[in-house]
Amino acid sequence: MIPQDKIEEVADRADIVEVVSGYIPLTRRGRNHVGLCPFHSEKTPSFSVSEEKNIFYCFGCHEGGSAIKFLMKHESLSFPEAVMVLARKYGIKIEETGRPQGTSLRERIFKQNALAQEYFAGVLRQSSGERAREYLKDRGFDKSIVEEFSIGYATTRNDGLISYLRGKGEDLELAERAGLIGNHQGRIYDRFRERVVFPIIDVRGRVLGFGGRTLGDAMAKYLNTPESPVFKKAEVLYGLYQGRDAVNKAGFAIVVEGYFDHLALYKAGFKNTVATMGTALTPSHIRRLKQYTGLLYLLFDSDAAGRKAATRSLDLLLAEEAAARVVLLPGGADPDDFLKEHGAAALQKVIDEAEDIMEFYLDQLKAEFDLHSPEGKGAYLNKAVPYLRKVRNEASRGHYTMKVALILGVEPRAVYAAIDAAARGAVEPSVTLRKTVAPVVTKLAEETLLRVILKHLELFSPEVEKTITAFKEPFFKAVAESVLPHFKSGVIHQDKMIEEIEDEAIKDFVAMAIFKGEKDFMDSPEVMLADCVEKLDRVGRPSRAMLDMAVLLEERGRQDLAEELLKKIKTKDI
Repeated sequence: MIPQDKIEEVADRADIVEVVSGYIPLTRRGRNHVGLCPFHSEKTPSFSVSEEKNIFYCFGCHEGGSAIKFLMKHESLSFPEAVMVLARKYGIKIEETGRPQGTSLRERIFKQNALAQEYFAGVLRQSSGERAREYLKDRGFDKSIVEEFSIGYATTRNDGLISYLRGKGEDLELAERAGLIGNHQGRIYDRFRERVVFPIIDVRGRVLGFGGRTLGDAMAKYLNTPESPVFKKAEVLYGLYQGRDAVNKAGFAIVVEGYFDHLALYKAGFKNTVATMGTALTPSHIRRLKQYTGLLYLLFDSDAAGRKAATRSLDLLLAEEAAARVVLLPGGADPDDFLKEHGAAALQKVIDEAEDIMEFYLDQLKAEFDLHSPEGKGAYLNKAVPYLRKVRNEASRGHYTMKVALILGVEPRAVYAAIDAAARGAVEPSVTLRKTVAPVVTKLAEETLLRVILKHLELFSPEVEKTITAFKEPFFKAVAESVLPHFKSGVIHQDKMIEEIEDEAIKDFVAMAIFKGEKDFMDSPEVMLADCVEKLDRVGRPSRAMLDMAVLLEERGRQDLAEELLKKIKTKDI
């Protein structure tokens, strides 16, 4: 047992801001610090840390407690393990009492992995590692990068690591469980042989396992440590230990596939790079990265396989509410070869031009269908709607809905109707598209338009006024008549406006619009307003409404959407 006075000393000495910020980026807000919660998926920070009270609390998932509790939750540690970790961090000596001396299985595996790392690195420096050193040099990796990532080498010997561990008095059965050695019919052997070896390190600097690239004729070019009590390939990202501070500083992470691609980018100055290891991006990977940033740049080859990999990632990213951009390297080159041929500046240019992953998918989808035919438009919509439904943020969904409408040459209301129908399980989106042939003014559009303008008077324009005066829904028409004079005056005195409204229902609506925050659907008022005006003004005069929208989009900085819309009007493809 750990003495109670020592537990209290650890709790008192542990700086919770320092502990938590070692795992997730925190921003000071008033007397507290805030960040994205590491225990559930979110886009808006609900995780708070109080330095004064020495506690953390998430208002989203309701996890909270001390620095000890944070470590227990984040690192899957027992209470004694978490206390000991913090004690070592803050130089507190603890002698446990009441139980036999010993260490946990995980701690013993970490120790053996550290010894294996020491062994592999030592072999690389010896004469037996000359071939591996030359190989790494030919790949462009000098001594500094080799030492920073503790890269090593395993010779052709079957028992090199076994002999080393045995000489250290280590339990070989444990080494087998850790994935360091194999066993064939009772005969044990080194799992890694004739391979350049990459230690896989967690954010606390512990060696979880290894990856190896063959220098011989082994059938498997790459070999990873098998699943163990400390190593789960689907949860670990290579290079996060070295790059986590750079990810924080840059505000985004670059994700590649494989050790050498990662090292090539890191060496070229892209230190905010991490790599998956022989597996596609997983929910655990995304959640781990969201502890450091909300934006991922996924670097893929530009061939068909790379494009498919980007599309496969879209589902996971939407589920985890993570923003991502797709970086496609021209010519089908992998990152390592691209850097060697074109240099870091060229790669930076490709990264700067990366496309939002949802927009990438919607653009790629166009090639699959004849969008000049009703059948092609319906088939496109059938593919697009399931992804649109998964976008939880209303403003983002509005943006993508507008893009789909422009691609298909239909009104956004038709796409919204298809999304709603699919959510109810009523019909396929394409059926809804075929049925949506006459303009229908919706209550939602009128309500949303009013709420946007009540929050953002600067968006009021003659085009918006024209739309408001044409409201059809009786209640919102009455609201419009009450507030329109204030809109036209150019200044809204909210107290005066509410005082002058006599109808209680109208007064409640206006007050609610004024007091309600802008979370979710109000995140992008320009896009929401454009959508509402387009939806309501289209009746009877499609070209005029679309031209008005193009002007509004251009004024609000959406030149891309404005140009696409004008092109469709010009070609009469709308």
